[in-house]
Amino acid sequence: MIRSLSLLAFAFLIGFTACQKETSFEGDNTPAEGSLLSDVSGDCLPKTVNGTYVAGTALVPSVNTITCDVNVTKKGPYLITTDTINGYYFSSTGTFTSLGNNTVTLRSNGTPFSAGVNNFIVSFDSTFCDIQVTVQASGGGGGGSNGVFTLVTGGTPSNCASAVVNGTYTQNAALTASNTVDVTVNVTTVGAYTLTATGGGMAFTRSGTFATTGNQTITLTGSGTPTTSGANTVTFAAPNASCSFTVTVNPAGGGAAVGTLAGAPNACAPITVNGFYVESTAVAGSNTVGVTVNVTTAGSYNITTNTVTGLSFSASGSLSVGNNQVINLTASGTPTTAGNQTFTVTFGSSSCTFTVQVLPNDYFPRIVGSNWSYEINDAANDSLYRVVNPNTISALGNTFQIFQANDGTGLDSSGYYRRTGGDYFEWFDAGGYLGYDAPVWGQYIMVKDNVAANTTWKSSGFAGTAMGTALNIRFSYKILQKDVPVTVTSSIGTVTYNNVIVVEEKFELEATPGVWQDITTAIDFYGKSYFARGIGLILYESLNAAGTVQDKQELRRFRIL
Repeated sequence: MIRSLSLLAFAFLIGFTACQKETSFEGDNTPAEGSLLSDVSGDCLPKTVNGTYVAGTALVPSVNTITCDVNVTKKGPYLITTDTINGYYFSSTGTFTSLGNNTVTLRSNGTPFSAGVNNFIVSFDSTFCDIQVTVQASGGGGGGSNGVFTLVTGGTPSNCASAVVNGTYTQNAALTASNTVDVTVNVTTVGAYTLTATGGGMAFTRSGTFATTGNQTITLTGSGTPTTSGANTVTFAAPNASCSFTVTVNPAGGGAAVGTLAGAPNACAPITVNGFYVESTAVAGSNTVGVTVNVTTAGSYNITTNTVTGLSFSASGSLSVGNNQVINLTASGTPTTAGNQTFTVTFGSSSCTFTVQVLPNDYFPRIVGSNWSYEINDAANDSLYRVVNPNTISALGNTFQIFQANDGTGLDSSGYYRRTGGDYFEWFDAGGYLGYDAPVWGQYIMVKDNVAANTTWKSSGFAGTAMGTALNIRFSYKILQKDVPVTVTSSIGTVTYNNVIVVEEKFELEATPGVWQDITTAIDFYGKSYFARGIGLILYESLNAAGTVQDKQELRRFRIL
């Protein structure tokens, strides 16, 4: 008996290892594609320079950074870098896991040689944009950090005579990138500076380095949310507290915002669909759709869609004037029908359409053409591709859908599956799986979706011989968790799946007729399968008898048709 158990353990471990050690074949490492966002002058849009840059002082990669936005048209690994100027440069590597607008942080490398303004060219996928970085002189001057300057003022009381307020301001509406203030300063000593003005719930600030003396205009970036309508006095911090300017804030709800949806009157573009939508499953807070609006008149808004198969989207609030503002519409309801559902979204007299896929209410979809890509043990080049074949097979009076898999050597059979009610069956060669001398075909229930957590069940016994020794093995199942969120991390990102059933699979041996023995300890192995509603198997773990994960198979991407 001990010899038989050892043989069985060997068969399990060899079989598991053989099916896990796959080679990459899908080309998932092909580079991402897209374009850097820039304005008409070629400057990166938007752009942010972080940290202080001093000649002769080594840069800190985590502090001295720049950010830029990329419109991603194809997911994949990326390298974004700048040229080397004045002894330093910036770069970033990673993987884009979502299409559309992505913000990227580039870390610094090197030490600036001398003070001045350096114009870096950022490059990605044959596109370019510019970012300016100011390096202050070593030592610098005094007053207002290192630089010495005064604000150009005038009037009674003393106001910043040159201040130009840009953008539209609405009570209770957060400021955007269009909310800036231009002020003129008279620089007498070059060096670093920080200039901040606050008032009415708003703040305007700018940090940098003056490389030359004389009158210069700088642009302060706004943040915060106006709390009071009407004229708001915004005052600079000491030592410039004698200088202020006025920002006029429109009242909240004073009128409807006027603008257009990007892409109207056709398909909304760009569009971002967040979360998974599953038939007969109520939506959650993660179910949103981002649409883009261009606003010409500030005011309140109420953006809604029609209701399609029990599902709708809406958002309300206040908008300021400006283009390319993203509004996240929140989903409501419970979709009643699987498939691609088209919605019409309306903003004032403007409308456009977008599509949301509703996944089937099924923990192991068997729709022809649906496919999944798995990663083995976090290895990006170790993958397995599974697809639902259009053909079926008949066995035991039932029809099973054929699955195929590709491990880099071409498509081959990968199992036969069916569903009856809440039970999901596989028809398979138990003899081949268990290491028997000859095939032993049969079916078993691999998951149940209509029972509670802690429910258990057994397969029938699969009798055969291994190296001439008679064995009868059956599978023992237990639902460890029901409809819980599970997070899976692969080389292309981290995804949280909701409504997951976690199933434990162990093995029992018929030691004597009618007496079954758990052999987990003997073979030092059992498995856990994670099935997500609407998607299928998202994770499989092989564990030793102590419960430590030895190998795992993680879902990298999927497509349900």
